[in-house]
Amino acid sequence: MTKVWTSIVVVAAIIGSFLLVAPVIESVSSSTQYFQAVGTADGGGD
Repeated sequence: MTKVWTSIVVVAAIIGSFLLVAPVIESVSSSTQYFQAVGTADGGGD
């Protein structure tokens, strides 16, 4: 059971770190098409 919780914590840490680093990558990277696509994927309809 401990291994299950450990893997859950690891996955949560990876996702959390990506969410924290993604804006920095977006601001530094010269090609932001991927982030623009992700950011506007749910906003289309108007």
